[in-house]
Amino acid sequence: MTFFDPLYWAFAYVGYRDPLHPPFTHYPIALVTVSLLFALLGWWFKRSNFWTFAGYSLVLAWLFIFPTVLFGFMDWQHYYRGDWLLLIELKIYLTCFLFVLLSLGLILFYKGRGESLGILAVYVVGFITVVALGFFGGKIVYEGVGGAGASQQVQAGEKIFRENCRSCHKGGGDVILSQYPVKGSKELADFNKFVDFIRDPRLPDGSKGPMPAFPHHEISDREAHELYQFLIKKFGKP
Repeated sequence: MTFFDPLYWAFAYVGYRDPLHPPFTHYPIALVTVSLLFALLGWWFKRSNFWTFAGYSLVLAWLFIFPTVLFGFMDWQHYYRGDWLLLIELKIYLTCFLFVLLSLGLILFYKGRGESLGILAVYVVGFITVVALGFFGGKIVYEGVGGAGASQQVQAGEKIFRENCRSCHKGGGDVILSQYPVKGSKELADFNKFVDFIRDPRLPDGSKGPMPAFPHHEISDREAHELYQFLIKKFGKP
């Protein structure tokens, strides 16, 4: 268990089971993009007010790095237990580079060089960096079997897993009760056993665990079958 797990359990209890980091990534990405756009407009039309708007957008982008990194660190500890996966390493390096780059841009802006080619280069390189961060973030979020060769049923099951299960069962594990992973679970032995379990999840001793029930109005029998097909394709039967 990590220091942040109780917070995620509290969110899950009120119905929010998604990572905290992804919503915040939109702010620095959008603000860096806006900075570049208005800097280019200022350079093209020779308008100081466009350059000024670009500079203040850069300030906001720099400020939003802090909550974005904080929630990214929390998600990393909660969902990945701090594992140094390659894509996560790349994102950490790129984020450090972006922070230094935007800090340089702030120095130029506040020293009266907000219309220089130097700060324009900061905007361009910053834009390339946030695009790379978004790309690698997407690779992490949308990993799975949903390629062109996967059946529509399996793809539908992957979507259901992503929306309802992945926050607690990343990679087929269990972030709350690690001794009861999805991978190798006896509930995957056959579909009827599986659907009975998700309707009324129980621990091996028969007691209620932390997993919420998924009644028909949340996951229908058809959707449960799609989810089951995805799970046995992804993790296999026990």
